[in-house]
Amino acid sequence: MTATAHALIGGAIAASISNPSIGLPLAALSHPIADMVPHWDFGWGWKKKTKFKLFVQSSFDLIFGLTLAFLLFGRSTEPVYLISAIFMSEVWDLMQMPYLLWGWKFPFSTFYKFQHDINGKAKLPWGIVTQAVTVGGLVFALRFVH
Repeated sequence: MTATAHALIGGAIAASISNPSIGLPLAALSHPIADMVPHWDFGWGWKKKTKFKLFVQSSFDLIFGLTLAFLLFGRSTEPVYLISAIFMSEVWDLMQMPYLLWGWKFPFSTFYKFQHDINGKAKLPWGIVTQAVTVGGLVFALRFVH
């Protein structure tokens, strides 16, 4: 999924689970679980992109996701906990970036291989639709169904 999707899920977890010792592991676990849903992602086709283009797209996606998560959950969640939950929800992708950008193998290629194997893929536009429905449903359930 996009970094924006993972940031929203991590933010919703932090906003709905006040105990960081529960929320942070859940935010980390949410990443591979969410990635199993068929979706589209900026990182696909990374071998055909320049490193600069991959970096710019990934950075924009991450910054957009952080901003949106803070706009939605920042008033109801302690900021350090919120940023920690978002980080934990993103860490799987962050750990593969040294492999994608600079070719650093161990341990970064392990994260890439694991995620490559579990990722559910769907082409545009359906890959965005499935992602939006999944993330929207999770955010709604976490925030409004207690």
